[in-house]
Amino acid sequence: MQKKRFSIFLKNSDRFITMALLALMVFGTLMIASAEMGNAQGDTSVIAGVIIRQIVYLTLGTILYLFLSRFTLFKLRKKIFDGLAVAMFVVLLVTRLFGDLGGAYAWIRIGSFTIQPSEFAKVFLIIYYARSLSANFKDEETERNQFRYLIYMMLIYAGTIVAWEKDTGSGVILFGIAYLLLLIPKSPALNKYQSTMRLIMVIGIIFIIFLLSPIGTAILNSLGDNYMISRFTSAADPFADQYSTGYHLVMALVAFATGGLFGVGYGNSVHKYMNFPNPSSDFILAVIVEELGIFGLVILVFLYGVIIIRLAKHASSKYADLRAKIVFLGVILYFGLHFILNVGGVSGLIPLTGVPLLLVSSGGSSSLAAMIALGIAQNEIIRIRMIARENTNA
Repeated sequence: MQKKRFSIFLKNSDRFITMALLALMVFGTLMIASAEMGNAQGDTSVIAGVIIRQIVYLTLGTILYLFLSRFTLFKLRKKIFDGLAVAMFVVLLVTRLFGDLGGAYAWIRIGSFTIQPSEFAKVFLIIYYARSLSANFKDEETERNQFRYLIYMMLIYAGTIVAWEKDTGSGVILFGIAYLLLLIPKSPALNKYQSTMRLIMVIGIIFIIFLLSPIGTAILNSLGDNYMISRFTSAADPFADQYSTGYHLVMALVAFATGGLFGVGYGNSVHKYMNFPNPSSDFILAVIVEELGIFGLVILVFLYGVIIIRLAKHASSKYADLRAKIVFLGVILYFGLHFILNVGGVSGLIPLTGVPLLLVSSGGSSSLAAMIALGIAQNEIIRIRMIARENTNA
């Protein structure tokens, strides 16, 4: 009897997504090693420690990715999902017991390892919403009640992350994912709610654009000196206060200009040593472009693009039911919003939020959560491909 060989490419899974994932893991680890030189100040043990932790997280993430690709979480009972929702909320509150880091209470510390619950909360909401919104409702009132419950859940989770943990970036992303997922189901019972939400979304976008305009910036400046206000004013004009609130952003733009088309060479960034507070996390894009140039950014966009385009293709499949669509679109939003907020913030197009580039920035929680999300998506891909095959053979 021939033994089955281990393979990370599971049967009926999307191999392109797996290959893009592996490439991002390698690319991210290499760039973290380079960026951490800015924090190490010549101490190679610091760099080695960071790389070892990252490899540990990626190894654990790979195990979870393969497990969740095979095991369907949606088989769990509703009571278990509801219990997990309460447990996740409690964990978000517990972070306050571990003190702040840069003003944010977003981490749980266990020895030299840290866990950021908000990253897992984003992925959990995708699963919870997929299960809840795709349920078979006995009547329209029950469906509306469930929808209202999901709105409250979104507000409570996002509000806790922003107000309690002081982590605006993660709160914005969680809110954005949940908000847009609520617009996916097409049901007469939800039309009124969804129409109102679409209107609020348009007004919100217009308001943010206004705040970034010269008039909006002038109004913000008149309100006084505030951390959040400075993020908006710096994005509108980083050179207005280039030696204070706009300093790191200006240095990131200088790093971009220094990199040019092909960069100054891997490991040769100068700005990572003195100009970025978190060169391997929030500002890793600036290090990538300085060392690898626009070519490095193209590589990054291509790998993210493979994941997003492949998930979008599966979401548009005629065999994808509502649950699968919500999972696919949720993971697309998870990767897409992180990319937009990080790249947009570091390049000065939008206010800085401090969110990481998934699978590229240092941070075990974001890497683990990203791999969990892709594992769940692969499970849905395998399921709908099996359905498609059964229908083809029928």
